[in-house]
Amino acid sequence: MFRVDDERVHHLARNMSLLPLAGDFADQVTPRVRASREAALQAFLWAAAICHSTKGGLKGYFGGTYYSGWDYLLRAFCHAAEDSESVVSPTHVTGIAGDELRDLLVRYAEHPQVTLPDIERRAALLNGCANELRASFDGSASGILDRALNRVGGETGAYSQLGQLTAFRDPLQKKSSAFLMTVHFSRLWKIMDQENVVAMIDYHRIRVMCRTGCIIVDDRDLLEALVTQRPVSETVEERLREAAAEVCRSAVRMTGMAMFEFDVLLWAHARSCCRHHPVCRSGKLENDSFYRYVAKDFDGTCEFQQWCSGFRDVTIRGIWEPAVQTEKY
Repeated sequence: MFRVDDERVHHLARNMSLLPLAGDFADQVTPRVRASREAALQAFLWAAAICHSTKGGLKGYFGGTYYSGWDYLLRAFCHAAEDSESVVSPTHVTGIAGDELRDLLVRYAEHPQVTLPDIERRAALLNGCANELRASFDGSASGILDRALNRVGGETGAYSQLGQLTAFRDPLQKKSSAFLMTVHFSRLWKIMDQENVVAMIDYHRIRVMCRTGCIIVDDRDLLEALVTQRPVSETVEERLREAAAEVCRSAVRMTGMAMFEFDVLLWAHARSCCRHHPVCRSGKLENDSFYRYVAKDFDGTCEFQQWCSGFRDVTIRGIWEPAVQTEKY
């Protein structure tokens, strides 16, 4: 049905390893939070708990810079923590309603556009997560990390600890990795077993891997479904995510890059350069995050087009991520 192409994964790894990171890369990925360590971790945790399927539903400016999706969501919670630590406390989040969540998401932004259609459901996820944090970790986000002893893998590592919270029970642990990514780049906690970090596989990463040919879709019916954005089965979607995770693991082994650095760059490339109007044909970026993250200027071409299948084949270039309704990513 589909398979990983090792040669193209090698090309991807090589290109990614040659990208120079911007000097403020970490601070761009996770902003410094002028609040207590606990309040910062709580802000990160709530943002990660509802970071699924934003797809155009969060847009606006913070400090004069435009952000969307996850970048917007994270900054909204970080600003809330700076404004009042009680707003991000489990006691408050346990009872937060949809209209309060919407207010939090627009309150600190300039020209906000918050059009998420399921704001009540996201508030309910936060309610449950806050209740579980209180029950399992005495209401302390720091407690999750304290029990993990600077490790993410294993029976007592951070992934296992986060698995006690319902919102973080995705088998591929995307939301857990989103939280741990913020912790990593904020320098609030050091991960001693980087080899156990899991890639944050979402629709952006699946799409760019299929379009580049790192994942080859052999099945004609599946290819047509991905191009026309027809729904696919949950089994197919899960297998595609697993294949994308395999690509990330292989590329990281080849490059020696830390998973979070590799993964964030790949995500930024997918949303900046390979979405509605692939940059290899349009010559224009749809989002500027990728070239904010690297210390080089955009020259009008794609970093991958010398070997990318989609650059040469309009059908492959038209592949989209699986059309599914999910709260996992």
